Amino acid sequence: MSRTWEDLPSECWESIFRLLKNPNHLQTLSLVSKSFLSLTNTVRSSLTIYDPTAQILSLPRLFLRFPHLTHIKLATTPSVDLDPIIRAIARSHLNLHSLDLFGQRWIPIPAIRDLGRKMDATLRILSCRRLQFLDDRDLIAIADSFPSLEVLDIAYPEQDLGSAPPPNPGQFPGTVTDAGIVELSSKLRNLRSIDVSGNHFISDKSLDAISLNCGTLAEIVARDCSFVTCDGVRSVICRCPNLVSLSINRSRVPPSLIGCVGKSLSCLNLSQMVISDELLFSTAKANLPLQKLAISRCQGFTFVGILMLLSAYQSLHHLDLEGADFLTDGSMLVLSEYLRNIISINLKSCARLKNSTFFNLAMNCHFLEEICMERTGLGEEDSMPDLVKNPCIHTLKLAWNKSLSDETLKGVGSICSGLRSLDVSHCWSVTENGIGEIGKRCTEITELKVNGCGRVRNIGMGVEFLKLEILRAAGSGIGDEGLAMMARQGCRALRMLDLEGCLGVTKIGVKELLGSNGCVELKEVNLKNCCNVSADVLAWMVFSRPSLRKIGPPSGHLPMGKQRELFLRHGCMVCNGEF
Repeated sequence: MSRTWEDLPSECWESIFRLLKNPNHLQTLSLVSKSFLSLTNTVRSSLTIYDPTAQILSLPRLFLRFPHLTHIKLATTPSVDLDPIIRAIARSHLNLHSLDLFGQRWIPIPAIRDLGRKMDATLRILSCRRLQFLDDRDLIAIADSFPSLEVLDIAYPEQDLGSAPPPNPGQFPGTVTDAGIVELSSKLRNLRSIDVSGNHFISDKSLDAISLNCGTLAEIVARDCSFVTCDGVRSVICRCPNLVSLSINRSRVPPSLIGCVGKSLSCLNLSQMVISDELLFSTAKANLPLQKLAISRCQGFTFVGILMLLSAYQSLHHLDLEGADFLTDGSMLVLSEYLRNIISINLKSCARLKNSTFFNLAMNCHFLEEICMERTGLGEEDSMPDLVKNPCIHTLKLAWNKSLSDETLKGVGSICSGLRSLDVSHCWSVTENGIGEIGKRCTEITELKVNGCGRVRNIGMGVEFLKLEILRAAGSGIGDEGLAMMARQGCRALRMLDLEGCLGVTKIGVKELLGSNGCVELKEVNLKNCCNVSADVLAWMVFSRPSLRKIGPPSGHLPMGKQRELFLRHGCMVCNGEF
């Protein structure tokens, strides 16, 4: 008896769906059958809430539809009241593991306490990064509500004193101080990771309290904290034997600091600091299980120091040497011999590095997946040897290389046949010919950035970029003809398109792109500052392309009232937010 795919048990399909790395593929699968729809609802674990005015009434239904949600992100505008949203989450009976409040205005303390009463047993990760208002009272409420919290991010509060005050009569927005951190740490005994970066009123006292109270601490990030010194950092690394990751900046690091580092440290970020060869020597001798080293924009060390360090840690996976302007192609050839296991490397703003460095990295580093060579001398040499193939390289960040030419780009494409993400933004010598050559040679590309490339008028004349999902072309030369080519050549996988400031785009090109023979999977289109696109095209876009979920309107035109509600009912939000 022959069997069909429908005979496969649902448990097998569920296991297959869980292997999908791109959550957008679940939406396509949900259209196959009712059983697939039910399975994809079960598999989905994350949800981003954009506009609660349209979703607040439907949130209970969404939570019932996706019963296994573990991560929720609130991506609403800062003016939105979070209280009813968080209370709806508290009533959902979800086993929520992570909540992200990035960029919101403030923490609604009564709602957070309500959430804590319902989900303290499951919530382990809370991100309050870049809140407009954050002070000690918020920290105490968090600690009281979620005593089992393991990961907390309170970095870079905006403290926007120019905006309207929070909705608590008689209260004025304060700041995070040592007192708040001390009380927080005394209640979060299970804390494994904390990021306090950008809180300018905390000092070494906060780090002392964290190190004393949080014995399981594995990661601490304390960047841009004006009153934190190396003495405070030393107290943390001496008292926390399980410390795995340390990230600090803006101070002079004494070589003695490494001497008290525990033997578990695998990630060390000392960017934007004054370090010495002596510090690098002592790090080399410390025999750490180091996997990631970041010394970007550092001063005081030389090639000798970094050579000694890399020779001691040849198992290093991630290396950040941004701004090391003493590096040359010759010195990088020597260093590449010790980077046999490197996975990603950042050489941004190393202006003396040219094509030879790229070639040597590709030749010597067989596990290399990501290279950043922004603002370098890439392209200043005549050609790029293509005798070496390194299909492992899947991400290239080559923006702001003014000499990068089509010929060099062609060589890059020949070497990196497995490329999936390419950024050549503001490479002013690159044209559509170079982009087309990359598309022919690298058929797996899913993300392409050509922002500011005025000579790029299209992304190929044939069947290039069939798997392209994200195209960022703000300020590029792409116009109506380029959009028509994209529609004709079959960019059917495209789901995000940024055309901000593209003056050659009109509603003719937009209709060609979004027509029945165009890019049928598009979810986000940014047309902000496209001065030649009339605002009346918005309604046509929403009603003609059901896949659209977000549009950046041309000429700053934002729909209001009933028109906005009508667009939202069709599942599309028209806004001036980030893309």
